[in-house]
Amino acid sequence: MPADWKPLKSSLSRGAFVLIIAFFAIQIAFDLAHSVTAFPFVHYGMFSESFSAPDSLLRYTVIVDGRPLEPDGFPIYRWDMIQQPLTAIDRQTATNDFAFDKSKLAAAFPAGYSRVSANLDNSPTLATDFPDWYRNYLSRLIGQPIHTLQVNRTWYRYKDNQFILVKVTSWINRQW
Repeated sequence: MPADWKPLKSSLSRGAFVLIIAFFAIQIAFDLAHSVTAFPFVHYGMFSESFSAPDSLLRYTVIVDGRPLEPDGFPIYRWDMIQQPLTAIDRQTATNDFAFDKSKLAAAFPAGYSRVSANLDNSPTLATDFPDWYRNYLSRLIGQPIHTLQVNRTWYRYKDNQFILVKVTSWINRQW
């Protein structure tokens, strides 16, 4: 049986090929923008670079109705659910709602950024509304109403194989 010398045709249409290439291009752009995430384009940064161990540690101490919440009292995923909103709002506030990443994205893709910029900005009252939101969120997590909430930023330094308390600052202190 003689070989067919006709060029092989792809079963993938040109339109589907263009869509796949566009998806990868947009994914790369979001990866370069770091903290900007929009489903289905997410930043895959986990384990992407090495870094040295920090010499200090920031921990959020959460006190509900006069009783501190301790990590031993929760499964690890639940403790993360308590701590991560605090880390996120702290980082968001410190970076002015990730202004640097947005400016990089705007410089790289001015036409595309102008179309989506309104969706990338959070409410200007987000930081002031956070304590009330966090109280309701935390109340649902721990399964009880919260009347007083205090959150402190607590810094520790790691020295001689132990953590040494460096500084405690009050962050959220509300009574309802």
